[in-house]
Amino acid sequence: MDTIFINFNTITENTTTTLDVIDFKGAPSINFVLTGIDETVNKALTMDIQWGDGTDIQFAQKDIVFNYKKKSILDEVLYGKVGGTILNQYIHTYVPTASSYFTEINAQFLIYFNNGFYANITQPIKLIRESYYDDIQKLGIMNTQMVGLSSSNTVANLQSKYNKRTYTTFLEKE
Repeated sequence: MDTIFINFNTITENTTTTLDVIDFKGAPSINFVLTGIDETVNKALTMDIQWGDGTDIQFAQKDIVFNYKKKSILDEVLYGKVGGTILNQYIHTYVPTASSYFTEINAQFLIYFNNGFYANITQPIKLIRESYYDDIQKLGIMNTQMVGLSSSNTVANLQSKYNKRTYTTFLEKE
């Protein structure tokens, strides 16, 4: 699993920020860690997460009263966020499209604070579809067979060391 850490100082005005583009190969599960956003002055009340890949918008809202019987106080101990927080870790799995090698999307976090300010954080992500060579990685020869004595053409069965798939190839002499 890949991890993206998002850090910000105290939000004292309406803020819109676009972070640097991050490239991922394949279909990654990305862990967005928002615990680095400072809530010492202003507490995050609600957050809308738009993943950018067409899935439904995820909504998080801070409870008015923190229920210590049902929820963990780990955020209070580790990050000093008394009364709990909605700025936790959020995991999402992206799947690149089969029709193109590159897919550019934007994960967007819209956070509203108790003083009326908001933070709109956009994380551009570039998904790169794995190629044929990424899928097989390293090949081993399972067996070979000569076809025709005069031409010396060969049929070879190759097996991927990565996923154990078998590939039959025809090697011809020119």
